[in-house]
Amino acid sequence: MMKIKLRNLKSSDLEVLLKTENDKNLWIHSVQDKPFSKSTIKNYIKNASIQSILEAKQKRFVITSNKDQTLGFIDLFEYQFYLNKASIGIVVLDQYRRTGIGYESIKLLESYCLNIFGIKKLCASINPNNKKSIKLFQKCGFVKTSFKLYEKNIK
Repeated sequence: MMKIKLRNLKSSDLEVLLKTENDKNLWIHSVQDKPFSKSTIKNYIKNASIQSILEAKQKRFVITSNKDQTLGFIDLFEYQFYLNKASIGIVVLDQYRRTGIGYESIKLLESYCLNIFGIKKLCASINPNNKKSIKLFQKCGFVKTSFKLYEKNIK
């Protein structure tokens, strides 16, 4: 398995984030239904670097190799401070899929959740047709709790 790191967004991530967010093939797995403009993504990156998870109710990380090569993105959203709970989303760039990066990234983010953010429960809403994502989250210990919802208590 490749050693990975999670880092905050930076301005040099603009093009790859814009391409990923505007990839219509990924929209069936999210609530997104229209493309983002370059300026919207640029502002998002700028705000992400100054807002805490408490303010923004979300936190996005870039999944990178040890050489800072972008491998994908993983984020926390719908953060609920009083419930110590957040939703999780992940996208691994095409060329790095099926390499264990998704699993490693989720495990690393779980550690951040517990040790940095105090988050003890993660939820993933997964389209029932997204069999690969369901398999990944189940491998990470998430349990199906309703039609599209998978949850995990982090320990």
